[in-house]
Amino acid sequence: MRLEVLSFLLLPFASLAAARSRCPLGFLRRGNSCYWISTTVASFAEAKTYCQYMQSHLARITSRHEDYFLRGYVRRRGKGTDYWLGATDLNVEGMWLWEGNKAMTYTNWGRNNPNNYKGAENCLGLRKEYNYKWNDFQCHHRLNFICEKNL
Repeated sequence: MRLEVLSFLLLPFASLAAARSRCPLGFLRRGNSCYWISTTVASFAEAKTYCQYMQSHLARITSRHEDYFLRGYVRRRGKGTDYWLGATDLNVEGMWLWEGNKAMTYTNWGRNNPNNYKGAENCLGLRKEYNYKWNDFQCHHRLNFICEKNL
């Protein structure tokens, strides 16, 4: 009897823990993160707002394994050409930071990048032309984007 009562009392907490370990509908799970790959295009600011609306943020790639996973996914199944990630050097030219002013501990720039072409490229994205390696883009360009939600 006591075990039944204890199980009944703990059931809501078990359900809550299970719900927290699942990704929202439409997101892909990898490790402790869920990713949403857009099928629509937006400027960097619009993409950032869209991710925030979905209680997430533009993706932060912090390891080779995470980079390989996302690049492989967009290469095989993505609908877009290029994809926004969540970093800029808008505060200080050449100092790339993830949203929230988090330092980059991993990078995978495409050949000759970042190059700040014409002095106007300050937002980070994956570029198909570089096999989805990193490229600096002008922030007003309209790209697909990747949102990330931490579990």
